[in-house]
Amino acid sequence: MTYGMSEEIHERIAAQLYEAEKNNAPVGLLSREYPVFTTADAYAVQQEGLKLRLADGAQVVGRKIGITSEGMMKMLKCSSPDYGYLLESGRLVEGGSCDCANLNLPIVEGELAFILGRDLDGAPVTEQDVIAATDHIVPCFEVCDTRFESWDVTVRDTICDNAAVARFMLGSSSRTLDDIDPSLVGMTMEKNGEVISNATGAEVMGSPINSVMWLANKLLEYGDHLAAGDIVLSGAFAAADRAHPGDSYTVTVRGFFPLSIQFS
Repeated sequence: MTYGMSEEIHERIAAQLYEAEKNNAPVGLLSREYPVFTTADAYAVQQEGLKLRLADGAQVVGRKIGITSEGMMKMLKCSSPDYGYLLESGRLVEGGSCDCANLNLPIVEGELAFILGRDLDGAPVTEQDVIAATDHIVPCFEVCDTRFESWDVTVRDTICDNAAVARFMLGSSSRTLDDIDPSLVGMTMEKNGEVISNATGAEVMGSPINSVMWLANKLLEYGDHLAAGDIVLSGAFAAADRAHPGDSYTVTVRGFFPLSIQFS
């Protein structure tokens, strides 16, 4: 790993971002503040932030993969995915609401979540490994938020910021990979009753399976792995939409029951 900053600075940045999240008081971009700032530094900051949350009682329940679609890559001006940790405290009840009071600039995405039935810890992880390890998939919402002053961020900023994860909602309607090809699945997202996007799983790195495979191999580079029971948000089908109190979203995915979320 190539680091441009010391462990002390990693810890300092992580604490700054954690305080920004708890107090909903955004900070300036790290990529502007620190001239030598590598992807390895960003993941080191993310790990330090996770330590702080675990010390406060947080429970890791999985991972999220970000920046997987062309729409999101254009939005964040980058060409590679990132990942972050899902915490139980961020889980929303199916069909329920998301309170914007403690969020800064929430945006919402429609995705497929993979629920793993076995570990993915052999290198390299293949497409067939992902298929064999997946117990089932469900439609989901991810609510992303930034602890920075705007969404004009770099991928290194988002990695430090736990890949911008804030909340997530899983649908209860599930399918297995034996009877559905996620690359061919179509997803329609409606906002306040109007369609705002139509896309297929092929927009997610060719297939959501590919994004999970990317994540599993990336984690192995950092001495980590996906485990049985993990929830993996595989990436947005289309560009995220800025959400405000009063907005309502529904995703309809062929083969699943619709999933709705209300912002308050």
